[in-house]
Amino acid sequence: MSTEAHAIWASPEDPAFAAFAAREVAGDATLFDGALLIAHWLAGASVEDACEAPLGACCEAASRWVAPRFDAATNGEGLVTALATELGYAGDQDHYGALENSRIDQVLARKRGLPITLAALYAEVGRRLGVALTGINAPGHFVLAMSQDPRVWLDPFAGTTLQEAAFRERLRSQGAPAVVLSAPFRPCDPRGLVLRMLANIQQQQSEQRAWALALRASGARRRLAPAQLSVLFDHVQLLQRAGQRHEAEAALQAVLPSLEGRAAELVMAWLAQLQRGQTRH
Repeated sequence: MSTEAHAIWASPEDPAFAAFAAREVAGDATLFDGALLIAHWLAGASVEDACEAPLGACCEAASRWVAPRFDAATNGEGLVTALATELGYAGDQDHYGALENSRIDQVLARKRGLPITLAALYAEVGRRLGVALTGINAPGHFVLAMSQDPRVWLDPFAGTTLQEAAFRERLRSQGAPAVVLSAPFRPCDPRGLVLRMLANIQQQQSEQRAWALALRASGARRRLAPAQLSVLFDHVQLLQRAGQRHEAEAALQAVLPSLEGRAAELVMAWLAQLQRGQTRH
């Protein structure tokens, strides 16, 4: 039986995924719903109940600083004041790749997390207080924009507000290429957050050669984004690194009939390499 068959999201009938998909269809899915789904996937059971008390405490603290009648800058600063300064939520610098940082229930308990899980928390607190925030799928670091004024950004990992220009300058100083710096940073919907979190887990676990969980994450990404060739290619490369060459061949062969043009040429060339016993990382 393949690794994918053991994944919790084995099919659309899985209750957790089905509930999330139903919220998407209804237009009710939130970034926090996406974070809950990832935590469910990692824990093997719902963590929603465990999140309610600490989430309520976050909302109570932020209610003194955040309200729809305030402007975007005030609300952004208010979220930072309540969650970062008063309650102590911050990025986990010491154990960045720990799986706990991808579980929103553990983030709420430990008050440490990744940029993306902390962003889901900030967005949910804002939403419950009547203030909308938008996830920004920036390279290497997930941030938020205030929907009232998208020029006001929040960096929940650092516990600060910032301007887009300052964020781009940070990327430039870190060596980001010009093509990245000049491209617009796209908003991130709940499914996009789930895909990005799965990609994070896949990368972290593959770096540790924890192939089983890395492949589960990759398999879940493929089911959520079956038309994205980049997701397929990531999966095939992971299979190669895990020493599963025949599975890599099978994954490429399965999609070949649906491809044409340059995409089909790339897959055929890759298949030829695999059949000659070569690898591509």
